[in-house]
Amino acid sequence: MASQKHPFDLLISMQQQSIQNAKGLPQQVETHSLWSGIGFRIGDITMVAPLTQVNEILHYPKLTLVPGTQSWIKGLANIRGTLLPVMDLQAYLGQPPMHLSALSRVLIIQQGELNSGLLVDEVMGLRHFEPDNRVTRIRKMDTGTKAYIRGAFEQDGRTWHLFDVSSLSQNPQFYKVAV
Repeated sequence: MASQKHPFDLLISMQQQSIQNAKGLPQQVETHSLWSGIGFRIGDITMVAPLTQVNEILHYPKLTLVPGTQSWIKGLANIRGTLLPVMDLQAYLGQPPMHLSALSRVLIIQQGELNSGLLVDEVMGLRHFEPDNRVTRIRKMDTGTKAYIRGAFEQDGRTWHLFDVSSLSQNPQFYKVAV
């Protein structure tokens, strides 16, 4: 008759076997967070807006012109039952008005209860940047545009200027749409 082990001894034996047969822990990889934003272009300047500051991206919608408004106001669009003022961002920044193309898009931003659309030349998609890609030097540009730039990122040989939509929407000039 075989001798029976005490249950506690069996548990110790099982633990030792488990330790001997256990594989190593998975390699621990150091992670860091990426900065994410929506890439877009105005003229020859590539920009990126914080992902949290852009609600939606639309193709250029059908607009109703609004008389007596600034030249950078393109008109009002009816987007799912909500009236959306659409502004030519390039013209607002003091540059010549944009020429519409198949690549033109409207970035929907929100300021409090009010949504607005910013017409840009092209949306270049979701962009992710390593913190090490942040640079302080930015290209020479007009003061109207530079007022909304908060640094830049370098990636794949291209400079992505960080456009602060929040400061744009807080500027009282942005609301002075009447001529």
